[in-house]
Amino acid sequence: MPSEDKPFPMVLSLVSVGTDEERYLRSLLTLLKTYLEPSWCIAARLGDLPDAVLVDMDSREGQQIWESVDFGGTPRIALSRDRVLAAEWTLLKPIRPGGPHSLTEVLSAVAGKLQLSAPAASVPTSKWRPFADLVRRAREQSYPADVVLATGSALVIDPPGKVFYSSRTIDELAALLRNRRRIDGKVVAVSDARNFAPRLARWGIMPRPLEELLWLTGLFAGAGQSLGAWDPREPVRLRRWPNFALLPHRQFHLKMAAILAADGALVGALAEASEVATGDAADFLNACAEIGILETGSPVAASPLRKIR
Repeated sequence: MPSEDKPFPMVLSLVSVGTDEERYLRSLLTLLKTYLEPSWCIAARLGDLPDAVLVDMDSREGQQIWESVDFGGTPRIALSRDRVLAAEWTLLKPIRPGGPHSLTEVLSAVAGKLQLSAPAASVPTSKWRPFADLVRRAREQSYPADVVLATGSALVIDPPGKVFYSSRTIDELAALLRNRRRIDGKVVAVSDARNFAPRLARWGIMPRPLEELLWLTGLFAGAGQSLGAWDPREPVRLRRWPNFALLPHRQFHLKMAAILAADGALVGALAEASEVATGDAADFLNACAEIGILETGSPVAASPLRKIR
């Protein structure tokens, strides 16, 4: 099945689940993604609409939520250490990948029920766009804009404030930006723009520099090709050193920055001097272009570029 036709993973929301158990669940779901069909992921804390809710019944808070909160028909899974509860699904601690009341058994059963009752899948339309295109559209607005997917809000971009808000990790954002499949999403103005930042802060979602999101977009959206800001046939160089204290990077990014800070170079020569694939060099140039530090049409170095170890 082509990657662009693969469905999104199903979303599991956690209620009163401890940090250590949440971390273990995330790693276990990552390991099981080739075995679970469909695969599952843990809900991001900003707006994801869950397919199922996992409630830790060993805490008083979890018991109260189970008894008093209406999840609108979303399947509930009870998490318990001592006994199988009077619930449709019980996941037992310690959480195991296989066997009775294990993660695979419970999630497969829940997915089976959801698929039996699910409406027909949405058919892609001409309005669907890759996630990176939605991010670009949001950052071009003159007001705070929300990138909304079928599962809810993915991130909020505040171009005037030069910040963005998202509970998603760098790896989760990278996966969305790398995916070139067209998805059902839209960009909408944030309602009550004056108060959205304090509201997100109450959920633990703090502002992050917009430069970080632009950098990630360049690194992952181009798939090793120019995104259009530079021509592979023309040399480029850097106007300034990237703020690597802020930006996610790898060791070879430092090498390429050092080369381009000193001399202009073609992407192929840059890749050779840095001992990386041409696609990796192209992604780095895209990232530098996204944050506005790439200068095109620079003279090529008179002598071959020196490799930096």
